[in-house]
Amino acid sequence: MKLTVLGSGSLIPVPQRGNSGYFLETKEHTCLLDGGSGTLRRIADFGLNYRSIDTLLYTHLHPDHTFDLVPLLFAFRHDPAIPTPGSLRIIGPPTFKTHFDQLMEIYGEWVLPEKIELNFQEVFRDTVTLEDVEIIANHTEHTEQSVTYRIVDRGGRDLFYSGDTDLCDELIESARGVDLLLLECSRPDDKKAKGHLTPSECGKIAAEVGCEHLVLTHFYPDVLETDIIASVSKHYEGKVDLAYDGMQIEV
Repeated sequence: MKLTVLGSGSLIPVPQRGNSGYFLETKEHTCLLDGGSGTLRRIADFGLNYRSIDTLLYTHLHPDHTFDLVPLLFAFRHDPAIPTPGSLRIIGPPTFKTHFDQLMEIYGEWVLPEKIELNFQEVFRDTVTLEDVEIIANHTEHTEQSVTYRIVDRGGRDLFYSGDTDLCDELIESARGVDLLLLECSRPDDKKAKGHLTPSECGKIAAEVGCEHLVLTHFYPDVLETDIIASVSKHYEGKVDLAYDGMQIEV
């Protein structure tokens, strides 16, 4: 599997850091994990093929993770190079279909792809099996519906994406022993915000999970002014990187 970071920031504008979005290529599928404002443009900026996306995975409904769903559907409807007929799998937390239906009340006739079948699946503590990967969803503490995703390939290599989260037992148990831990790291240690992680908390989680590689993302401006690696390294001795837009990782 190959992961490309499309956005490592938040809705607060920071140069070179867009909203949450991650492009995951497996042997048989192309998945988009979340997709905030600007995600579609980032796909083009980094030379990726948005037309290959067949699976969307959303962790929760906040705008910095979902805003580009409508632009993506608009592109699928109006791009003459889109192969048709086709299908698009959309996986999201509870109430996601209601959220989608409300969007379509506003935009439907302009954005619904005419020849692409949309298949929805709401998940909470569920497993979705595709041809070459297994997607394991579990709940985490951010909103009542927030979920994490653990994606496991045929060879047993796996990545875990936290979405937005606070420190909680289910997060740790869901990620235990994972190869690549993609973890949000929103605020500095001295500015803890409910529903988000600090660098020190990320280090403690990585140590408890026992991951092979920790990648931190979803940075607010103030955390970028601190020594994130130093704070993490007080608790976690393994490999750690700070995500940046355009970063590519072989899982």
